[in-house]
Amino acid sequence: MRKEYAPAETLAAIKEQFPAAEYDAEAVRPAVYIGADELISFLTYLRGNAALAFTRLENLTAVDWKDRFETVYHLFAPASGHWLTVKVTLPHDAPRVPSATAVFPGAEFEEREVYDLMGIAFTGHPDLRRVFLPENFAGHPLRKDFKAPPPPEIPRIRKEAP
Repeated sequence: MRKEYAPAETLAAIKEQFPAAEYDAEAVRPAVYIGADELISFLTYLRGNAALAFTRLENLTAVDWKDRFETVYHLFAPASGHWLTVKVTLPHDAPRVPSATAVFPGAEFEEREVYDLMGIAFTGHPDLRRVFLPENFAGHPLRKDFKAPPPPEIPRIRKEAP
């Protein structure tokens, strides 16, 4: 099945249900921006509406734009072959967004990954903890402001000549 971006009619119907949703109607593949406070109801609508049926979360990631974060959700509707990008803009100083695990249980691991590497907190997540790095690791390495810790001090071993 060929995947195509959601058509303009679909985006207009979404905008009718969620007037606060924003997208660039001139873009070829416009991302739909929604506020963090509406994210769960928005995802629930996209998944549960029979005409839309975006039942698959293909990917969840985040972008650090220095002054803000964006969480990015790529959704797919198998029945129509349409996909849709949903974004949530978050403040850089306190990035928090509701967990999508209630709508898409498969988001659990990807939210943990974003938390670990970007430091975005997912409120209501069933098990929000680091995935790749130890719990005592300082910082989040994919942030633009991340300063890598100095390498560990390893004593040099002198090799004596025979």
